[in-house]
Amino acid sequence: MVSFNRVVLAGNLTRDPELRFTQEGVPVANFSIAVNRVRSKREAVDFFNVSAWRELGERVANYKKKGDPIVVEGRLQYRTWQTPDGTKRSTVDVVADNVQFLNRSGDPQQQAEAPTSVNEAPAETAGAGGWGLAAKQAAASENG
Repeated sequence: MVSFNRVVLAGNLTRDPELRFTQEGVPVANFSIAVNRVRSKREAVDFFNVSAWRELGERVANYKKKGDPIVVEGRLQYRTWQTPDGTKRSTVDVVADNVQFLNRSGDPQQQAEAPTSVNEAPAETAGAGGWGLAAKQAAASENG
């Protein structure tokens, strides 16, 4: 079976990145971006939630703010959870592997990138349906 999970988005931050730490002390920055979509003569906007782990997350949180243009490369991750009242919820988020900082004219400013092993979201965050990590683990076990 062939599978490929890759996304590249260019847009503007809709809020300041929020830097948090897991119980193990691993930093993660959460932010959202707005991406313009041109449809014939109308424009529409799509909004995406993004998480950036470890050093990448710290760089984004320290250097970017609401309104800043960025390019995010990463993968989609499906998560499910249950609310306190018992309602089941799900969402699809972007887990960033690379974030490129742009200046207001859209030109590259600085690239915030770290090796994938450094940015990998911890296994416990994959949740139900976290296929990206599962596929990587399956490939690693097949290779040896």
